[in-house]
Amino acid sequence: MDNSTLSNKLDLKALTALVIGSMIGAGVFSLPQNMAAVASPAAVTLGWIITGFGMICLALTFQELMLSKPEVDGGVFGYAKAGFGDLCGFFSSWGYWLSSSVANVSYLVIVFSTLGLFFDTPSLTLFGDGNTLLSVVLSSILIWLVHTLCFAACRPRPSLTMSRRSPS
Repeated sequence: MDNSTLSNKLDLKALTALVIGSMIGAGVFSLPQNMAAVASPAAVTLGWIITGFGMICLALTFQELMLSKPEVDGGVFGYAKAGFGDLCGFFSSWGYWLSSSVANVSYLVIVFSTLGLFFDTPSLTLFGDGNTLLSVVLSSILIWLVHTLCFAACRPRPSLTMSRRSPS
């Protein structure tokens, strides 16, 4: 394939795979067992149906916002700022950041808790429930590694900035 025809944008298939990977990473495999321990199958099924309906409503809301306000960019922050002003945009941005941070921590607690099932022994607890010192240190390293990769991917490249000349 010719490099000039490659695009840096993700297509629908890649984005769908990214979302599915995030859902699996969020512990979708361990969640049903936790719910089944405290609720009946009917209650768990009803919970999944309500959650699915909410996700569809959220996706359709963002679709409608995108179609009605194509000039707005920035996701949740952009729509909140355009609709309700700077302060609401600021709070929605910080709320999104905070929830993402908590989600990343919970993902890593699940990952290291699962590793504890495989590597911990009665005499040696390496990962425990994801709350040991080793788990915290490795989680921090993983978070900073992902941050570094994202930062490296977003930095300006001279080849791109040279072709974008400002109007004189």
